[in-house]
Amino acid sequence: MPKKSKKDKIPYPGTKGEPFTEFYSRKKWRTVFQSQMLDLAGRGLSSVGTLIIGTALAKNHTISYLNLAHNDMGDDGAIALADLLRVNETIHTLDLSQNCITDVGAIALASAFLPNVSPSGQPGQWNRTLTSLILVGNECGDDTLLAFSNAAVSHHGFSTINLSWNRIGAKGTRNLMRCFQHNPLCNFILYANQLGDEGVVHLCEALRLHGGKGQGSLNLYRNSVGPRGAAAVAALLDGNDYLLELDLSSNTLGLRGTQEICRVLTTSTCVLRTLNLADNMIGDDGAKEVARVISANLPTLNRLNVSDNEINEKGSFHLVNALHKNTSLLVVQAGKNTFGSKAVKSIEELVRTTKSLCSLNIMNCVSSPELRWRLSLAVGESDGVHVEMGNETTVENEEEGGILARINEYVQGLEEQEAQRAREATAAKKLRRSKSKVA
Repeated sequence: MPKKSKKDKIPYPGTKGEPFTEFYSRKKWRTVFQSQMLDLAGRGLSSVGTLIIGTALAKNHTISYLNLAHNDMGDDGAIALADLLRVNETIHTLDLSQNCITDVGAIALASAFLPNVSPSGQPGQWNRTLTSLILVGNECGDDTLLAFSNAAVSHHGFSTINLSWNRIGAKGTRNLMRCFQHNPLCNFILYANQLGDEGVVHLCEALRLHGGKGQGSLNLYRNSVGPRGAAAVAALLDGNDYLLELDLSSNTLGLRGTQEICRVLTTSTCVLRTLNLADNMIGDDGAKEVARVISANLPTLNRLNVSDNEINEKGSFHLVNALHKNTSLLVVQAGKNTFGSKAVKSIEELVRTTKSLCSLNIMNCVSSPELRWRLSLAVGESDGVHVEMGNETTVENEEEGGILARINEYVQGLEEQEAQRAREATAAKKLRRSKSKVA
């Protein structure tokens, strides 16, 4: 068997002339490899540098956290890391976010956790120690979720597999029932994918029957969830004793989907603390449903987000009016809707009387300078509640005209306040004169 030439030998990180790992010297690399955490995010390793790092870590017994995010390693780099995972016994968390990894590389990674037999008939090598794998922002599809849900059946050490911001659809969720049946503590994080209603039904049914005990939150942000998916989430919430946070933002619930969620919250027992329904086109009728949840004064629910939902004056009044009856909510976000004079007047009374609400966000909701001024006066007189209003701007990008407009608005408010005082003083003088004439 021919010996490997020097050209075939994988160099040690930091070797002179090796461009992908030369940002540290060999001596520095030896020191780095003795720590428990190794953060190499954004170092431009590519697949070659990943192979070099993976080879050096094969027999490492100290590093437990490895961050290789933003390194453009692609599938070749993922395949090299799969070989590392088969032999490494100390890495517990591996971050491979934004590395252009497709199903090809992800399936190779998943294979590192499957028991196997060597050609000689002896037990092969597979990983038994990794607990958390992060693959956020890659190009993984259904086959990736299928592969990892199969791997989690064998590797019970998995606690978190983060596949957010990928391309996973309904097909990928079909194996979750079997996965959770064998490994109920594994938490798949799947926000910003393409699950759709069918995928959410598969996920929620699997969680309801077998899984979920290892997670306190369900994040379905940006997953094309409609009324049917919302009904599946509602069925999961019914009597649920472990979900504390639910994020359904940036979906298409509409009125019907909102009704499904609100119905279960008002008629069943659950322990939900945070509910995010932002950007779901719920409208005024949906806001009325949410108002019923607020009026129900659920003892556990303390954070609510209904921002950017096409809620107008009628719906906003229902929301604020319901807050007067609630003593549990601490933070309410309702920005990018429309609040009219009735809603603003109700908020003025709310900030003066509430004993529980700490923060109310109505950014980009009140267009009238006069109403904003009245509201700012009420907020100034209150002790505890913080109200965010006006338009969303930052110091960095705020134009000079915007600053001047805000100054003019403030001055106009002062002038109106002074004019009101003058009118009240004139009326008082007339009253005193009329009394003196009568006398």
